[in-house]
Amino acid sequence: MPWCEPCDRFYNPNSVTVEGHCPTCDSEITETEPSEAAATAREPVKVPWHFWLMVAGAGLYLGFRLLQLIASLFT
Repeated sequence: MPWCEPCDRFYNPNSVTVEGHCPTCDSEITETEPSEAAATAREPVKVPWHFWLMVAGAGLYLGFRLLQLIASLFT
């Protein structure tokens, strides 16, 4: 990821000049690699509880609609 030391910020690769300089201060941009410790320290992202609430609600709704369909076929 492009990093500018004087500006102390990351840049989008598309925002760096063609020569590889910072668009703000015109200093040379260095490419940083993610550290191995940061890569191994990542834990899987947990799904929020309200997602499962919505899944359960949608399941109950669709189950109810299925029962209505079956009931309408026999009446």
